[in-house]
Amino acid sequence: MKWEELKPGMPVRIAAGHESGFGGRKGRVLAIGTFEGYNKRIGALVDIGEPLLLIIEPEALEPVPKDPLPPGWEEFEV
Repeated sequence: MKWEELKPGMPVRIAAGHESGFGGRKGRVLAIGTFEGYNKRIGALVDIGEPLLLIIEPEALEPVPKDPLPPGWEEFEV
């Protein structure tokens, strides 16, 4: 993806084989751009539904269709 295509709240998938180890995971973009301690745009802050947030570069993100589940429902692995 490109910087201009990213929007907060957008559902995305991390590219398979990403160096973070979370390739193939789906999440939502929380914020885009510069984060504390950096002086340039470094990526998108992505919530993958775990107790951590990831900063991923836009090139490693793919858009996914909106969730088919009604509000308040979410899929998870057991």
